[in-house]
Amino acid sequence: MSRTPKLSKQSHETLAESWLRHLADDLQPTSYRPVPSWPRIEHFRNRDTGKLYRPHTPDEEAFVRADQPAHVLLKGGWGAGKSAAVIVKALDRVRRGCSGIMVSPDNPHFERSLWMEFERWCPWDHVVYHNQTRRLLRFDTGAFILYGGIEDPEDWEGPNVNWALFDEARKKKDPAAFKVLMSRVRVPGPKSPENPDGVPPQLFIATTPAKNWLFDYFGPLREDDGLASFKKDSKTITLVTKDNLENLDPNYVDKVSSGLTEAEIRVNLLAEWEDLEDTQRFLPAMILWDLLREDMPPLTRNEPMVVSLDAGVSHDNFGLLGVTRHPKRSDDVAVRVSHAWAPGRYGSIDFIGTDEHPGPEKVLRSLCSMYNVVEVCYDRHELHEFVTRLGPRGDGLAWFREFNQGALRMESDKFLLDLVLQRRLAHAGDPTLRQHIDNADRHMDPDTRRLRIVKRNYDAPIDLAVALSMGAYEVLRLNL
Repeated sequence: MSRTPKLSKQSHETLAESWLRHLADDLQPTSYRPVPSWPRIEHFRNRDTGKLYRPHTPDEEAFVRADQPAHVLLKGGWGAGKSAAVIVKALDRVRRGCSGIMVSPDNPHFERSLWMEFERWCPWDHVVYHNQTRRLLRFDTGAFILYGGIEDPEDWEGPNVNWALFDEARKKKDPAAFKVLMSRVRVPGPKSPENPDGVPPQLFIATTPAKNWLFDYFGPLREDDGLASFKKDSKTITLVTKDNLENLDPNYVDKVSSGLTEAEIRVNLLAEWEDLEDTQRFLPAMILWDLLREDMPPLTRNEPMVVSLDAGVSHDNFGLLGVTRHPKRSDDVAVRVSHAWAPGRYGSIDFIGTDEHPGPEKVLRSLCSMYNVVEVCYDRHELHEFVTRLGPRGDGLAWFREFNQGALRMESDKFLLDLVLQRRLAHAGDPTLRQHIDNADRHMDPDTRRLRIVKRNYDAPIDLAVALSMGAYEVLRLNL
């Protein structure tokens, strides 16, 4: 079949009624007929680009080739190649004589997304029958595919198949459609030399993640988890957008990121589990910050001070804060030094700088020589070389302490919010520090109710806010 058939509109008769009415002819099981000319996984070629299918990561390749476990979630960012992966996986099952179901959350989404991608990969020369009204494809291996939107899950109760592909399942607000598909996938595939016991049934899902019912089924195993048995026969694989840049505009990630919040980037490009509705501004109103401004006596040489650093070496800002206990209220915190640097012409920070415009290293050396810096705490992410050169094993400039960015950061971020709300923090009104605080959102973990400071927008720096979180925590932790 040389021309790709176009979809026709579905009649008022439900798909299930149509399939069951014709079960005696088109859907009756047929024997498996191996077809040597069928493409293997590595031979599938995109009709539009001419490119062969190539998995981008070992996890993606394992997903496409593995017949177990029974339930697999492929969560991926926008443009990460998840649709191509599940379609090639489905077609490889068809090659082995396994019939299945291929659905999207609704018909419009199916027609403009999954079907268009399927057209690019399907070996149409091996299609022997296509009923567009009943949305049925039969192949020369004896296998068939039932396809369409799954608006009403009950319409899909009836056919029993070996596999099911559910694209963008996150758009469904409850797991009803997922449960119906799970109940339909129960027919072992044909036996063959490569599958002597037959191809085991499998349900595979491709979606951008949403922390809804999908997280309940495919998220981490929890104590007293009611879905523990399901999770033991399930697996989750993650594809990130940047791994598929060879098939995208090289600047796609940067272009898209500029219009997304940091939380949206984590979900839509990095495919991380996150509920976007759990993110809100770090401070409910900036007046809470402005009320903390006060005049303080100059910093003396003997006052113990913690310096905190948060930075990215390239294409990100560098924040440095000096924090002490309040000179009059020992249970409170005072911001005494504040510096921030933006990337230079070539996207990196000049660590040394000049006498007129000193860089982070020059400022840190000056602070350590002029004041009583008892600790330098830092985010290790891109500062390992910097700290190695200046720390105890290098110049011995100060005592450096790596500040864990996991549970400890979440604790210190919540602690900083409490300090502000309780008016136990003072600052001198530095406008850059204020801007970084204003740029910050807080993401709440719905399970632990702990919070984390995150960027509101991709290009909005929050380095000084993070540095303040770490520094304030350390100043009150240490017995100074």
